[in-house]
Amino acid sequence: MEPMQGGQDNYSFIDGGLFRKVQMKLGVHNHQGILALAGIVFAWLPLVVFTTIHGTLYDGAATPFLQDVAMHARILIALPVLILIRNVIGIKTTAAIKYMSDSLLDSEERHQMVSVTLPKMRRLACSSLTELILILLIVASVFSLTRSGAYGELLGGASTWKFTSESGQSVMTLAGKWAFYISIPFFQFLLLQWIWRYIVWIMLLFRFSRLPLLLLPTHADRAGGLGILILAQRSFSFIFVAGSLVISGQLIVHIMNAPDDILMVQRVGIGYIILCVILLLLPLVFFIDKLVKIKQIGLLHMSKLGTDMSRVFESEWLNDQSLEKRIEDKHVDPSMAYDYASMYDNIQQLRVVPVTLRDIASLVLTIALPFIPILFVYYSAAEVLQKIIGLLM
Repeated sequence: MEPMQGGQDNYSFIDGGLFRKVQMKLGVHNHQGILALAGIVFAWLPLVVFTTIHGTLYDGAATPFLQDVAMHARILIALPVLILIRNVIGIKTTAAIKYMSDSLLDSEERHQMVSVTLPKMRRLACSSLTELILILLIVASVFSLTRSGAYGELLGGASTWKFTSESGQSVMTLAGKWAFYISIPFFQFLLLQWIWRYIVWIMLLFRFSRLPLLLLPTHADRAGGLGILILAQRSFSFIFVAGSLVISGQLIVHIMNAPDDILMVQRVGIGYIILCVILLLLPLVFFIDKLVKIKQIGLLHMSKLGTDMSRVFESEWLNDQSLEKRIEDKHVDPSMAYDYASMYDNIQQLRVVPVTLRDIASLVLTIALPFIPILFVYYSAAEVLQKIIGLLM
């Protein structure tokens, strides 16, 4: 049963939408593996059937279907990824929203967030109207490309599994029509849907950043209690991984046709990774002012506490009174001074952006992984191993 959109205890961010309702009717809304397999059957398997019939599955054209690395990266790998990530993103964002609402907001602000703001953001991110608008944008794009003849000019008359040459002109095959009018638009819809949801997520975090959050300078995460946000950002990084898969496939095809363009390929890959990391860290910047203030307040309070504690400690312990008498009179425990020093050090190390270098490195590695096959296309395995050893040494 779908949770009520306006429920007081519904912290979910990505519930709703026409396709979600259809999945619930069919009873497969909690089976992302089945949905991913269905996506492959719908978008990729017909291409295998049509190219087999047309004789361009593994030969019979300059670029047969099985050699089209870019298409397989997009439809066979990236598309299922965009389906499978729903549960991961749903769990992490729900946990982050629930924690921030319950632990960092007072009762009045929490009620406003859960009953008013969050339902609005959810409808904006996942409503049937939103999905319809995305579909119309994609249909308009496909119609525009078809009418302009852009599809027929892609290969300049060359024969591939998508096009066949007739009388010197490129004619789209049945497999090509399914790819351009069904498979690719389906992938684009999933990708745009997740990009839009991430944009709305950024808007939601901005709303949180404007609220009077009950941050704690002594929190163990050294981020005032906002360290949990990186969990949600890591889950959203899989959207950009899908983009990495598509771009990597395109770059592999490019480097196979133009090996001398390796520097351009490197720039594209590195530029994409940097852009993705910036987009993932952007929402965390919203909380800088609050973290700076809470750090300053925490240091001021701890300084006052430290002065009082040190004064009492010195008056009680830096004298000639016997140890037994001090313990009997229940004077200040020396361990309290050490605990205070540790807590003061934690506040000094409080991060004004709730992310660590390890978190950033993890994001970079995750987004960069799909680009690794490019190395083995341009270099041999032995050359790659030699370069890795050289870097380590």
